Amino acid sequence: MTATKTLLAALGLALLTSLTACASDDPVSGAEYYMDLSDQPMSASTIELETLDGQPWSFGDVAADRLTLLFFGYTSCPDVCPMTMADINLALEEAGETARSYDVAMVTTDPARDTPEQLRGWIDRFDPSFHGVRGDIDATVQAAQDYGIPVEPPQEVEGQYLVTHGGRVIVLLPGGEAAGMFDEGTEAADIAALLPALAQDLL
Repeated sequence: MTATKTLLAALGLALLTSLTACASDDPVSGAEYYMDLSDQPMSASTIELETLDGQPWSFGDVAADRLTLLFFGYTSCPDVCPMTMADINLALEEAGETARSYDVAMVTTDPARDTPEQLRGWIDRFDPSFHGVRGDIDATVQAAQDYGIPVEPPQEVEGQYLVTHGGRVIVLLPGGEAAGMFDEGTEAADIAALLPALAQDLL
């Protein structure tokens, strides 16, 4: 009887260890820098903006067969925006073939200064395949807020031109719903580590 109990206890411990190992193998749930919203994705914003060619664009117009990494920023940003776009670009390079499952779109939070030519030239420094989107600042602010990203209209304060925006990178499903967000400042290697799992889970 004692031997039987010992065997059952050992089997139970082995099963528990196995289940724990399986759970820890999920990189998405274990990533503290990623907010997983896949169980209840945020609805797609219904705001309409424009492509850099002047064509109407809405968040439901993202690629139907890929995930989209969405960022709200502006080209004259001294630090967060260029670092974020560079990290996205590097992460996709590190992801190899998985990069085919992703698009990248940046919505400018400074449309008065980010002309189509300015935004296109700036984005091309990272990857010419990345999409630029712009529109009325009030519409842009509303769209960002729809995804929980704090953005305020640019303003001049004591001779300084200030643009306030959040730094998260949103993962959009093909319908434009937000399935998750990378925290501001997430490094390229950490983004790259989740891209294969996200593509597998969400597409």
